[in-house]
Amino acid sequence: MQNNNISGLIIGQNTIYLDKVASTNDYLRELLSNFKPLAEGTAILAEEQFRGKGQRGSTWISEPGKNLTTSILLKPHFLPIAQQFALSATIAIATANWLKSKTTEPVTVKWPNDIYVNSKKITGILIENKLKGSKIEASIIGIGVNINQINFDTATTITSLACLTDRQNYNIKELAQELFQFIQQEYQTLDKQGSQHQLDRYNELLFWKGKEKPFLIAGTKKMGIIQQVSMDGKLLVLVENTLQAFDIKEITHLIT
Repeated sequence: MQNNNISGLIIGQNTIYLDKVASTNDYLRELLSNFKPLAEGTAILAEEQFRGKGQRGSTWISEPGKNLTTSILLKPHFLPIAQQFALSATIAIATANWLKSKTTEPVTVKWPNDIYVNSKKITGILIENKLKGSKIEASIIGIGVNINQINFDTATTITSLACLTDRQNYNIKELAQELFQFIQQEYQTLDKQGSQHQLDRYNELLFWKGKEKPFLIAGTKKMGIIQQVSMDGKLLVLVENTLQAFDIKEITHLIT
């Protein structure tokens, strides 16, 4: 189902650099609302983001100038609304593969789309879709990657590229352009190969897959074994010998 409209797409060709912004996602959404239509692949890259958003309404805290905080505009008109999780899976695959090029440590995707190295979070992704009829009119892809930051207060489940490589002088603008290339490649793969292809690859990267691990379910700690993520983005977990499907706010990984 190749869409020729994205065949020549170059993500990040139009990159808007900001010194300081509350949220790159909010900034990009405001541009979409108030100005003439933006070209697909337009990216916002901020030196400092002081009110970045994460999943479940959380915030993304980042030291100024130390990390990669970006938002990208995509227009996946070829993707049915019922398959919108495939876009999330595609961005996660791209980001994970880019990080694999930077470290020899194991890189996985914690559902729905946080990227972990070993058992520590290095990347958060937040995708906000604007729907129109039966199509996705626009998607704002927000990505935060810990790069040069090495201090995370008392958090023991967070890491960065600097922590992994003992190097603290990464050029964030250069890294962002590398990441954009990985995303562009996977986005075109989604268009050409389809949603199921990308979902299968996503499930191969899934954090805790096939292992008995502790979760918080309806306020109670329970052991479960992740099987896979379904096309509608639900996490399928074997709990007490019963396969259950969970939405994003219905289950929490208990990572120690």
